Amino acid sequence: MSSSADIAHDQEETAASSEADSEAAVRLPGWQIAALVALCLSAVAVRLLFAWRYRPPLESDFYWYRLAGLAAAEHGLASLFSANPPVDKWVLSIWPPGYPLFLGLLYSVQNGLWAAPATQAMLGGVSCFAIFAAARRWGGNPWAAAGIVAFYPQAIVYSAIHGAETLSVFLLSLGIAASLTPLRDRQAVGYGASLGLATLARCHTLLLLPGVIASLWGRWRRLALVLVSLALVLAPWAISRSLVYKRTVFLTTFFGHLLYMGNYRDNTTGGYREAPRPVEIPGDATPPEEDTYFLAAGVREILLRPFHYLYLSARRMVTWTGVDRDEWVGKYAPRWLAGLSLLAQLALFFAAMTALVENWRDPRARFIVWPTLSLLLLTALSYHMPRYTLVILPYFAVLASRLRTDWGKV
Repeated sequence: MSSSADIAHDQEETAASSEADSEAAVRLPGWQIAALVALCLSAVAVRLLFAWRYRPPLESDFYWYRLAGLAAAEHGLASLFSANPPVDKWVLSIWPPGYPLFLGLLYSVQNGLWAAPATQAMLGGVSCFAIFAAARRWGGNPWAAAGIVAFYPQAIVYSAIHGAETLSVFLLSLGIAASLTPLRDRQAVGYGASLGLATLARCHTLLLLPGVIASLWGRWRRLALVLVSLALVLAPWAISRSLVYKRTVFLTTFFGHLLYMGNYRDNTTGGYREAPRPVEIPGDATPPEEDTYFLAAGVREILLRPFHYLYLSARRMVTWTGVDRDEWVGKYAPRWLAGLSLLAQLALFFAAMTALVENWRDPRARFIVWPTLSLLLLTALSYHMPRYTLVILPYFAVLASRLRTDWGKV
């Protein structure tokens, strides 16, 4: 049974959002449904066209992701959870298993090089549907939101890559759509599960969690359902890693590396930069033990150079604007598309931030505003790379859909 606080909050939310809900409840005319289908199919087509025309090669992380997916398809998905997985153990120490499991399921049907880009192109189209529904539910411009997701240059490039970004955007789009519906028990479970799956695809997504908790504060039953659903999704991997290494491991053994590398004294961007291995790390340290040393070294760098840390945090916040060229977009995309990507990121950042300020008092804005701020700030305080800006695309798209355009009334 819901608590009295939950009931009061539900009544407040229902009263505040009745206008948007009544508008969203109206069935789309046939021509708008056809236009939406055309928009989403266009998103699929432009992704397939990019993958066919430029064919990003398998290298770096993308090569290892494909190997992990092929191994999962050949030996079974459960093999990734074993003490002796059929892929180099360090791969599963650095990255959570969400994307390799996704590839394993896909490769069990078709393991060609085109399988992942083609499927990810379709996920891009489905993401447009989910974001359209979310923006419409919130009273924004759903066409603008879906159009942003459909033709965002960075999203187009990454859909052709064997990387977790497209899957993360898809799962977060589902989570946002669930959060902007009246949060009954079923929706709360779906919200938590989608967040858990997105975290298994890319750990960076976990930085949304403080904002998710803040957005549901006071709605204790809903918050508990979201957190329990999230924990149930993450638990099998965390338990298996802890059993493998015989010590507590949450999701990855690489967070300490990132904190140390991102805040090292010679780092000027707050992102990826090679840093010397701390001398105190034993040569026979396991990945979890090694990461603990790196974590301590990262904290030491922050405490010894607080002003440098403040500079790096500010620099990482600036990275969200898109002023830093994404390494893989710059490498795989033509120059015109890479330049357009920078402009698109810059425009979307300021549109989303403006809309955030304008809609701060909307009762349902908390489901978008608080997770967005959580991801922005916690990334700025720890570690950032240009590719991480793609993770926040669903939130920015929905926020930007609420940007006021009737400037004459301001």
